[in-house]
Amino acid sequence: MILAKVVGHVVATQKCQELSGSNLLMVTKLGDDLEPLKNKTYVAVDSVGAGINDIVLAEAYFALNKDNYKAMSVVAIVEKVYTKE
Repeated sequence: MILAKVVGHVVATQKCQELSGSNLLMVTKLGDDLEPLKNKTYVAVDSVGAGINDIVLAEAYFALNKDNYKAMSVVAIVEKVYTKE
């Protein structure tokens, strides 16, 4: 699982049947300092209703049948991150 920030929406007019009705989000992985990491942006299936600028928990291969498809899924909207300072 990764912490990520939602940076955009992806519109796909044609999708496989398993993605029918799903929203697709563009998410950027966050580093230990909670800043977005360069070149770490992914498309994820939204299963929790996340929006732009939300910090989310994303998991690889959760949304679809692991044997046939590989997809990242947003599984939680993060309210607060506590770090040791």
